[in-house]
Amino acid sequence: MYHNTIDHEHSDILIIDDTPANLQLLSSILKDRGYEVRAVVSGEMGLIAARTVMPDLILLDVKMPEMDGYEVCKELKDDAKLRDIPVIFISSLEETLDKVKAFHVGGVDYITKPFQVEEVIARVETQLTLYNVYRQAQQAATQRERERLARDLHDAVSQTLFSVSMEAETLLYQHQDNPRIIEPSLRHIYKLSQAALAEMRLLFFELRSEALAKTKLNDLLTHLAHKLGARTNANVSLNTEEIPPLAPQVHTAYYRIAQEALNNIITHAEATDVRIDLTHGADGIKLLIEDNGKGFCLNDVPADRFGLLNMRERAEIINANLQIDSMPGRGTVIALLWNPSNGGRPNADY
Repeated sequence: MYHNTIDHEHSDILIIDDTPANLQLLSSILKDRGYEVRAVVSGEMGLIAARTVMPDLILLDVKMPEMDGYEVCKELKDDAKLRDIPVIFISSLEETLDKVKAFHVGGVDYITKPFQVEEVIARVETQLTLYNVYRQAQQAATQRERERLARDLHDAVSQTLFSVSMEAETLLYQHQDNPRIIEPSLRHIYKLSQAALAEMRLLFFELRSEALAKTKLNDLLTHLAHKLGARTNANVSLNTEEIPPLAPQVHTAYYRIAQEALNNIITHAEATDVRIDLTHGADGIKLLIEDNGKGFCLNDVPADRFGLLNMRERAEIINANLQIDSMPGRGTVIALLWNPSNGGRPNADY
């Protein structure tokens, strides 16, 4: 259960500023509001402090010797564990260019000197509120993902292994009376075991996000195709080209959309032929999944059925073009196109 009320008391705030007077003033303002405050006098010390104990918010001076605030912020955003921490820049500089650069490297707000107590408190509380809401949303998403994994373990792996057990037990009782049943039954057991192994490999990636991020998208699609082939009687055609490394968010979106689409084929489509293509061209990186299954009428299906809403939301997050075409009795085609050169979304239909 997640609470809507936000309690900032005891939130940990890290201040990075090479001017002792600024550190003292900001520390006094924030401590009077009940915050836990840590203060350091250089960018290098700030990074060490953040990595030692992760703060809830960072106030970061722009002008510092050796490593300025922009460099510190870039280092923070390059660190997977620290990149989500909100950074508020502090500086006496007021030029628009400096503010643009602050936001460009990952800052969320900007406070100018001399400090106004009310402004400091307001901006700090606003960013802490947003950060807490973000973390609650992440926790809720994590919980939903765990519940989905638990369902997958029960519905896919457990049931498959149960089928293997029943098939093997039947063989033990029938093989002497009817030897001809052995070969097809053994083939069926082999197929079921391959399905369970494919499920377990994918669940391994699901449970270890770093493994999912480091595994090539081509290989992940291969695992998904093996799972599909083992769980259905469909003929699966897989064609994947080598594609350049993708940002984690894009990489994950492609995998999740493919996973959702293929799970729908397993559960609903009753397809006999499935085509999976991953190609890289001038228009971007395109994932095409096509089946000859039952299909459905898009206008008659609620937006959240068959994971359609999840797929659309994931495509929107990376600014990709997602097309879903389906008709009853004519199968389904899902096409995802992401083009990094123009911010993600292609300029033309495909």
